[in-house]
Amino acid sequence: MDYVDAQRVEGIFFNERVPDSQPQDVEMESVAKNSESVNTRYDMDRKKENLALIINNESFDESTEMSKRQGSDRDASAIKKTLKSLHFEVVERKNLSVSDMRQIFTEISKREHAKYNCFVCVILTHGEDDNQIYGTDGKLNLNELVQMLLPDSCPGLIGKPKLYFIQACRGTKLDRGVIMHDAQAFRDEYQNVTPLKVPLWADVLLAYSTVPGFYSWKNSTNGSWFIQSLAHILERDGDKLELQQLMLSVNRRVACEYESNASHSFMNRMKQVPSIVSMLTKELHFYK
Repeated sequence: MDYVDAQRVEGIFFNERVPDSQPQDVEMESVAKNSESVNTRYDMDRKKENLALIINNESFDESTEMSKRQGSDRDASAIKKTLKSLHFEVVERKNLSVSDMRQIFTEISKREHAKYNCFVCVILTHGEDDNQIYGTDGKLNLNELVQMLLPDSCPGLIGKPKLYFIQACRGTKLDRGVIMHDAQAFRDEYQNVTPLKVPLWADVLLAYSTVPGFYSWKNSTNGSWFIQSLAHILERDGDKLELQQLMLSVNRRVACEYESNASHSFMNRMKQVPSIVSMLTKELHFYK
């Protein structure tokens, strides 16, 4: 971050300074006397439900110049079935305007979340660079919606995992891929510490169907590579593997098992890989 762009964020404080000045020393205070005693798993109480929101934007106003998203219903149906099998109460909405999208997030933020373990949002729509996603009548920034369910706006979800799965383009670039030898996937190891003060963006996971700037592939009959892979992996291993392992499997499936077969040569034999941005602080295990 450029120093001129530094700003104050809740929980984190940036001291504005000239670039050549020396950084100030900051004292660190331990907030956990014994990190080994901290619960490293999110509480997924089998006596409670989980909450999911599916926004399926398939048709768009002419003013947006966005085409109809054929196959989106197939995605919505597949992921809804899978989430229900993992004990999610599913709220499904179709063809929402920008105003409608803001409204449903406002309604979710005001819900009584004590009876839920976690929140999942699946958004199926068109998208562009810089996290822009489309309602039926225009676009808005995804972060605007995510921020509506952060702790300062939705205290009921403090400390609970909030997962977003976004099937949308993030640009127009095409990934031609390269030939490589097989490489064995590895598993990240990390320590979890529960602070007394929770960062606003803690416990959030953003799973995008593709990396920034790139096109996201979807079949008009079978649905999108990402959502179909996500539904398949969650259905098969959702109650067996931790979420990070599940998402690793989704990435591998999309990256290795799909390739475009298009009538236009410049779009043929293209590849795709999802992008997972995780601010989760604990392991997440679903149950059936």
